[in-house]
Amino acid sequence: MIDSTFDDIAEVATKQYSKDARKELEKQLNEFSKVSTNDVVKKLGLPQVLMLFSASVAKGNKHEVIEEQDVQEAYSLLKYLISRDLVQDFIKFESINLGLPQSEKLSGKLSELLRISSDMKTKNNLDNKITRLTTFLSEQKLSSKHVNRIEIEMRAAILLVSRLIAIGRAHQYIRVNPDDIDRSYDIIRFLIFKLETTKIKILKELYSVDDEKIWRKIPKMIFDQSAHDHLSETAYAQWENELPDSFEVLKKHLNCSSRPFISAILGFSEIYGAKNDISKINSDDLNYILEDFEKMIFGNLSPMIIEENGVSIIFTEDGLRLLGNISQWVTTIIVNRLGKDEFVLNYSSTVPRQISLLLFISFVERIKSNESKINIKHILKSVLKWTHQLRNLPASISYN
Repeated sequence: MIDSTFDDIAEVATKQYSKDARKELEKQLNEFSKVSTNDVVKKLGLPQVLMLFSASVAKGNKHEVIEEQDVQEAYSLLKYLISRDLVQDFIKFESINLGLPQSEKLSGKLSELLRISSDMKTKNNLDNKITRLTTFLSEQKLSSKHVNRIEIEMRAAILLVSRLIAIGRAHQYIRVNPDDIDRSYDIIRFLIFKLETTKIKILKELYSVDDEKIWRKIPKMIFDQSAHDHLSETAYAQWENELPDSFEVLKKHLNCSSRPFISAILGFSEIYGAKNDISKINSDDLNYILEDFEKMIFGNLSPMIIEENGVSIIFTEDGLRLLGNISQWVTTIIVNRLGKDEFVLNYSSTVPRQISLLLFISFVERIKSNESKINIKHILKSVLKWTHQLRNLPASISYN
C-alpha cells in the first residue's frame, strides 16, 4: 500500500511537460488573467493548481509526459471547479459529480475567493497535512526538488478548493475552517489517486461549444408534410415502436423526445441546415440528410446493426446521470448566451432534438462495443462526434 501510494504521488510530482504543453499552460493561465488580474491569479495559486491538475490528468490519461491535451483538460476541470456550486459534493459515488456550474462570471468569483481568510487552527491543519506528506515522500527517497514541487502545488490546490467549499456556505462572514481543509484534501487526493478522465474530456468538449456564435448558426427548421411522411416510413420509426413504454420516464430525465430516433434525425437536420444554408426540409432534402446522418453515426457499418442487435436503451447509473447533466448544460449554455426569451422563441425544440441525437449516437456506440448498457465512454464518443459537427459549422451563416 505504501509503495502504491508513493508511486502515485511520485508520478504526479515528477511528470515533465512537453514543449507544446508548456505553451498551452501559459495560454490557459492567460485565460484566467483575461477575466481577472495577474495579481489575483498568482495570489490564488492558480498556476500551481493548474500544474498539479495537468500532472494528475496526464497520469489519468496514462501519458508518460504532460501533453497539450492534458493541460487543456486540466484547465476545463479547474474552470469548472471555480464556477460550480457546492464543491464539497464534487466527488460522489467514487466519481466526479458533473453537475451544473454557476452562471456568475469567473472574474467576480476569483476576487471574492481571495477575500476568504482562515484562522490559526485552520492554517495548522493544512501545515500538518503537508508536513506529513513531505516527510513520507522524503523517507521514500523522493528527491527534494520533486518534494518541493508537490508541496507547493498541493498546498495551493488544497487552499483553493477549501475556499471554494467555504464560499458555498450562505452566511456573511465566510472563513475557511479545519473541516474545509479536510474535505479539500480528500478531493485533491482523489484527483491524484483515482482520477478517471472521461468526464473531464466531456467537460472540455462542452466548454468548446459554449459559444453564442455556434448556436446562432442553428436555423429554426420547418419540416413539410412530405418530410414527416418520409420519416414515418423509415426503419428508424419502426425501431422506435420496439422501445418500452417506460421510455417516457427516461424522456423526462433527459429532456429528449418521446420519439428519440426520429428526433435524432431532426437534430441532425438542424446541423445539416446550418451547414447548407437551409431551414425548410422536404422529402428530397431528407434523402441527403439521412445519407450524411448515417455516414456520421455508423461510418462504414450498416444501420441494420440496430435490427441485428435489437432496440434496447439501457444505461448504467453513471451514464444516465451524465447524459441528464449534459442535457441541463446544453439548456444553460443557450439560455446564458442568447437569453430566456430567445430560447423560448427559437430554441425550445433544439435541446430535445440535440439530446436525442446524443442519445442515439450513444446507443449506436453501445452496439458497436457489444456491451449491454450505455456507459460514460459511449457518451464521450457521442459528445466528441456531436461537438465536432457544431464547431465546424460555416462561419458566414447566422440565423434567428
